[in-house]
Amino acid sequence: MKIMFYSQHVLGIGHFFRSMEFASALANHEILFVEGGDALPGYVPPPHVRRLPLPGLMMDQDFKAIHAVEGTVGETRARRKQLLLDTFLSFRPDVLITELFPFGRKQFRFELMPLLECIRQQGMPTRVICSLRDILVEKADRDAYEKGVLEILNAHYHHLMVHSDPRIMRLEETFSRVDEIAIPMSYTGFIARKPGRLRRPPRRRTIVVSSGGGKVGVDLLEAALMAFRLLPELDAGLRVFIGPFMEAADRNILASLAARDSRTNIEEFAYDFLDCMAESSLSISMAGYNTCMDILSAAVPALVYPFPQNREQMLRARKLEELGFLKVLDGLDPHGMASAVAAAMAPRKLRSESMSPDLAGAANAALMVEKCLG
Repeated sequence: MKIMFYSQHVLGIGHFFRSMEFASALANHEILFVEGGDALPGYVPPPHVRRLPLPGLMMDQDFKAIHAVEGTVGETRARRKQLLLDTFLSFRPDVLITELFPFGRKQFRFELMPLLECIRQQGMPTRVICSLRDILVEKADRDAYEKGVLEILNAHYHHLMVHSDPRIMRLEETFSRVDEIAIPMSYTGFIARKPGRLRRPPRRRTIVVSSGGGKVGVDLLEAALMAFRLLPELDAGLRVFIGPFMEAADRNILASLAARDSRTNIEEFAYDFLDCMAESSLSISMAGYNTCMDILSAAVPALVYPFPQNREQMLRARKLEELGFLKVLDGLDPHGMASAVAAAMAPRKLRSESMSPDLAGAANAALMVEKCLG
């Protein structure tokens, strides 16, 4: 089976890694992974996955304006639209999977709607699937937004896959018109990576601090560095991971802060980050989908500071906090964070004993894709 997988990251890297984990689970098929956004350096996909990078388009951190990685936005849009359509017609996939769209990525309708219209107008047998995370961000005009989503979804798609455990988060909590979805909808469970190494206790207790791609979250890393200095008696090392898209000026600020404490190391973004997390004593991070799934998979105590721009990360974090899987930081005051770190490093359990979230979302979703053509 030939599968075309469209994934566009506009700020962080979570969308890319979640989509690639899904694509990786489709190991018995030929995958053409179409990706937009800034190029992620050094990533090597599985052998069955062929990557097609589109000319880069990204959003600013306030989600107000889109910009081109190279050239103008208009030129980039035109090149992308033609490349995507030509590739689709040449590849002629059995399945087209779009990550988030039509629930998000409205700015990319210009290139996705021609694909969907082509499939319908030419009567192509391609099955179209939406790959959707657990939580949607709020919209200014909710009624108009949901109406627009339903018009595209019900007319052009054959299946909706929600990558969530419905015992924890259901789609109707952030999309009120679920009962108007006319196509099959399935919960796959959460898509989570698995540590590649057997968990082993480190020679010294460590705290890992991260902020994903690095475009946002620098304030969290700064606060963690300052908080750690307020705990001179804590016998632990601090590993601060720098995202691949972090600005040079922000890197310099963090390096200057880290130089004041010999227990602290600044480290580049690592593809084995989940292993580093699994071997640590505590994780401090934001609360994006992938990071939270890493926390659950690594079974590590965690403090999270949700991205304040919208509700998505806070909703997820509070749900997981209620179940005892992590603690939410109320702010970035170094003194308050230091107290939270000291409490989290004390010998006690944060992990819930009442339930185990379904983290087999990638494998489950792969089986569902195969059944769509079965």
